[in-house]
Amino acid sequence: QESRPEAMPVQAGHSSPWLRLWFPPSSWTGWIVQGLKTLERDRSISHKHLYTGTRGPDNWLTVAGSEVYQLAERCAGQAIYDEIHQGGDWLQKEVVYLGLGTGSGMADVQVIRELLEHDRNRRVRAVPLDFSPVLLSETVANFYQEFEKEITEGRLELHPILGDLEQPQEWVPLLPQLSQEGSHLIGMFGNTIGHLQYRERATIQAIMDELDGWAQRGGSDPWTIENSRMLLGVSLERKGGAPHGETPKSCRRWLNLVTDPLRTLLETMEGEFETCELAKEDWQDLDGRTLVATLRRRGSSESAPPVGHFLHERLAYKPSDGLAGVIQRYVFQFQEDFSVKGEEVFSRHHVPESRWQSLGEVEANFQGLEDEIVLCEVTQFGLGSFRPALKRLGLLHGDDQVYPVKVGNSVPYAVLAFSRQMD
Repeated sequence: QESRPEAMPVQAGHSSPWLRLWFPPSSWTGWIVQGLKTLERDRSISHKHLYTGTRGPDNWLTVAGSEVYQLAERCAGQAIYDEIHQGGDWLQKEVVYLGLGTGSGMADVQVIRELLEHDRNRRVRAVPLDFSPVLLSETVANFYQEFEKEITEGRLELHPILGDLEQPQEWVPLLPQLSQEGSHLIGMFGNTIGHLQYRERATIQAIMDELDGWAQRGGSDPWTIENSRMLLGVSLERKGGAPHGETPKSCRRWLNLVTDPLRTLLETMEGEFETCELAKEDWQDLDGRTLVATLRRRGSSESAPPVGHFLHERLAYKPSDGLAGVIQRYVFQFQEDFSVKGEEVFSRHHVPESRWQSLGEVEANFQGLEDEIVLCEVTQFGLGSFRPALKRLGLLHGDDQVYPVKVGNSVPYAVLAFSRQMD
């Protein structure tokens, strides 16, 4: 924990720790060990590993510089503006804002700016939460840059939490103390929910239930339409909507994000392999999957066979509580037999031996043209199915609470606003 910088004082009694942890930093610094175990056992890489490691956060921030992400940030601000001005008197003078999976935090900045400008006497306690320590730091830095005056005056407090949104029972107890007359607001943007295949509704329900328990323990009213909203960003199914896009620049950005964790786990020396994306005219259809890049040994000749192929495929979303959509999956297929020893990988990354001593004999073996590794799966939902799913959760959501982003003739993203019914 670090205290707030002295250059940015807050009013007496409003200070709080700069950072709140609910599990030790080894959960991130040790992802190499966890990643190799998962790779060897399940032939997959956790989506959380996209945002950890040495290059993951920078890769994500590069992806988030695209037009769609920037439009999504502005859409978040528009959504809360309309909820404030059309949603009755649910918003009080004091607000606890919970940002889940904040990334750079710029979408959350848009929301908080609307809250503060709507009422100059309003006080906001903002709780940005992210799994990546680097991205959480980016969020905090952006908050201080955007709201230096409001933080100094005590109108805005920051309570950052380094944690996993899928485990609310761990971080909800760290939330700031409630005011009985306060309002509550959750923001989850960037299609974070799209990583949770077949767990979307369960995750939202668990978060809501834990927050209700927290409110009850603090002597506050339950979270209902009378005092709260949740703003959920959802990536939408659309024709030609693959995350890597169609331009060399967008493809390079996305492939860096999804392939770096694999390279990191396979390499026994820095820079041993490189991802070589293909020009769109060279993409190949392989049994319904698109070959978009190869993994090669750095310095090898162009005529040398690649270590493997990076493939993209679209899969129908399995029926889950009525939800419909498409899963955008990226897989790596070995083209040659490959073996990687745990001890070599852990030593190459300078992981303390005490962390992996019992796993030093782990060896991941892959057979060429047979073994594949799932790198990333992102769900793009059918909007017409997501909205009824919210209602089946007991969440109030109306036709006028859909805030879409339009890019040309397509709608790639929308923010949905909803709340819980009164008991």
